[in-house]
Amino acid sequence: MEFEFLEKKKGVVEVKFDEKEVAVALSKLLQDSGVDAYWYEPHPLYKDVRLHVEGDDAMADLKKAVTGLDKTWKQFSKELSAKLK
Repeated sequence: MEFEFLEKKKGVVEVKFDEKEVAVALSKLLQDSGVDAYWYEPHPLYKDVRLHVEGDDAMADLKKAVTGLDKTWKQFSKELSAKLK
């Protein structure tokens, strides 16, 4: 997976992803914690997806969401591995 920061300021962060799943998962975690965040596809002919985050410290909010997503995936992987044995 590839990503690129399109905008990176204290109050606004926008990231372009080449896959949809991570942007959707991060936006859900951000929204659940009360952060103004959404994902969108800028054009139907392009595969890239954007994640837009706004807040007092959008970069810190995004970092928290990434950490939360990492913990969630590790827990999911652990539970799935246990059930596959």
